Amino acid sequence: MEVHALPARAAIGLRASRIPVLHLTGKTRTGAPPAPSTARVVSPSTASEQVVSSFEAVSLDRQLALGADQFVTPPDPQIAASSTQLVEMVNSSGSVWDKQGNLIQIFDLNTFFNVPAGYSFSDPRVIFDRDSQRWFASGVAFVPPTYGSAVVLAVSSSADATGTWFQYSANNSDTLTHDQPKIGVSSDKVVVSWNDFFEAAFFMGQSTWVLQKSQMVAGSSTVNGAAIGPDSSRSSLVPAVQLTSNSDEYLVFNGTDCGTLGGNCGSSFGVVRISGTPLQGNMAWNESDPVVAATSAPPTADQPGAPGSIATNDDRFLTAVWENGVLWTGGNDACLPPGDSSVRVCSRLVQVTTSGPTVAQNFDIASTGGGLYYPALGMDGSGDMYVAYNISSGSQYIGVRVTGQVASAPPQTMAAAQTIRAGDALYDMNPCFGTTGASRWGDYNGAALDPQTPGNVWVVGEYAAIGSAANGDAGCDWSTFAAQLTFGAPTGATLTSISPTSGPAAGGTGVTFTGTGFVNGATAFKFGAAAATSAACSTSTTCTATSPAGIGVVSVTATVNGLPASGAVTFSYIPSLTSISPQTGPATGGTLITFTGTGFDTTSGSTTFKLGANPASGVSCSSSTSCTGTSPSGAGAVTVRVTVDGVAGTGSVRFSYIPSLASISPTSGPTAGGTVVTITGAGFDIVAGHTKFKFGGVLASNVTCSTSTSCTAVTPAHTAGFVRVVAVVDGVRSSSFVGFRYR
Repeated sequence: MEVHALPARAAIGLRASRIPVLHLTGKTRTGAPPAPSTARVVSPSTASEQVVSSFEAVSLDRQLALGADQFVTPPDPQIAASSTQLVEMVNSSGSVWDKQGNLIQIFDLNTFFNVPAGYSFSDPRVIFDRDSQRWFASGVAFVPPTYGSAVVLAVSSSADATGTWFQYSANNSDTLTHDQPKIGVSSDKVVVSWNDFFEAAFFMGQSTWVLQKSQMVAGSSTVNGAAIGPDSSRSSLVPAVQLTSNSDEYLVFNGTDCGTLGGNCGSSFGVVRISGTPLQGNMAWNESDPVVAATSAPPTADQPGAPGSIATNDDRFLTAVWENGVLWTGGNDACLPPGDSSVRVCSRLVQVTTSGPTVAQNFDIASTGGGLYYPALGMDGSGDMYVAYNISSGSQYIGVRVTGQVASAPPQTMAAAQTIRAGDALYDMNPCFGTTGASRWGDYNGAALDPQTPGNVWVVGEYAAIGSAANGDAGCDWSTFAAQLTFGAPTGATLTSISPTSGPAAGGTGVTFTGTGFVNGATAFKFGAAAATSAACSTSTTCTATSPAGIGVVSVTATVNGLPASGAVTFSYIPSLTSISPQTGPATGGTLITFTGTGFDTTSGSTTFKLGANPASGVSCSSSTSCTGTSPSGAGAVTVRVTVDGVAGTGSVRFSYIPSLASISPTSGPTAGGTVVTITGAGFDIVAGHTKFKFGGVLASNVTCSTSTSCTAVTPAHTAGFVRVVAVVDGVRSSSFVGFRYR
């Protein structure tokens, strides 16, 4: 499949290959299970984690531009990085970006994975494999009412994510629901693992498939493989994203809590090493179960004014990354933060030395008075660990937060945490999706090494955004935020706020920056990827600069002496609408309009125009100054306004709907007037006094319009004979007339 040539979604036949099955015999466990213990909640270290760059990534509103089937929640973002590109997959959308945060392409994952008609796609995962320089992606397609499903896979034919991909499917079942497949790639094999449920209800066990990597990379029509499971003694295995070349593939699972799915009761922490390949016939499953402090089912998380309103699911492991014999994994947990009186949802992080294997670290990160959930872990080329997760509390909406641990740090100490994207609004999915109870928020976030700069790691997380009534997501909107992180020498500088926080798309806004550690002549600011001009610092806490030109909402960052300052804020570029052509059209809509202005976003779905209260359809922007769209139906003279990436524009122009007449009843009356007539047509304004009718040039009285297509009026006096009846709506004369005869 050519990604850059993806058509609109259509029913496409699914290609399947038969894979030989290898069943796993049960592993004998001896001795009593370990007694649960409490993991330590760590304190911060002196390490400095820097935000190198960041940008607003895919949102629900942006995803909806692909079609109504993209109106899904919760957000499950994943990110992968090559030397030149980033790939984000969220729910049912895929997107390709450059390293500056410019969107190259967005596409429907239902089409990308050749999902059959009637099926829905979910749970995407994406990896860039440094060994083969290929992208690997996975997910699941399912269909009601039995929720039969198929695991779907794809591998690119090159390092270009916009080029050709090969699609595969595995284990298509009419009754088994394959939940949350996760993918890992070693030097010679591809491993996919998931939980199987009978008709989305009864837990059957974990299933793990091992596939011949060389055949998938070559795009072979048949791929050798081996299947293990369903195995009800284990659940939720996570294949590790492996950053250094290694033939063995590692998987982990949380065996300390058997309450969620009923499995894993006899072990503490499962570490699996799969060796060999299906093609060689020597594949082996090697498992060890070291003891760790047990996790617990996490409580719900709070939002402002809505305690316990966010579901945090369970304590299965969500993510794993391996490099040079060190593996990190993590998931949700319950803990008591320092100084807190209530148990909160926390993030459990575990480090394993796989040569043993030996658990080297096992601890929680927590927030006093709030919740931390859905951690995603990454590692850089030096073995430094990075983690991105969500945070919310009674005083903060759901945002994206990061921390990490340098490889040389004392065990169970972390870098100072920082919120890189605060939430914007209260999140409540129930009115949008007809659900009740705590709102589902997510299943995971994403992290990935940057192979171009091995000292950096990309992360992506979701946050609660401000929705729109037009898209039907007011109150349940979400968006994702991507950031490039690194550990560097502390600059001592922070950026805390800017004023003003918005300005014209043409740039030129004088902005005041507030923070700490600023140095005059050595401090620079960026608005997204563009540098501000005329930066000057009057003190170490205050600087000024002039905004560059830009579009939409961008992240503002600072550097001091070439090193990034911590913290980031956002700046909204305000678009402007200067003219439209034509300025009139039929009340039934359908007029193709050219909109001219500044600050338009060429990304599909990012720029919208409203004619009165109704949005134009089919909006397409060829540049930042010109777009086209089709007028909706309407009435009268309305104001046209522009919105770009949620930012309302300045300036307004008027569009006049031309009314039309279809009939009048009765069609005759006395010359003295006084006949009550009903007039039908299109484009009538129901506001009193805005719609008028003329009988041979004489205004009717007592005009009342119940709808835009039907009005009543009282005929004026007129000489005998036939007259034309026309409508005038907000000063615009109708394009047609009806006849009335005076007797």
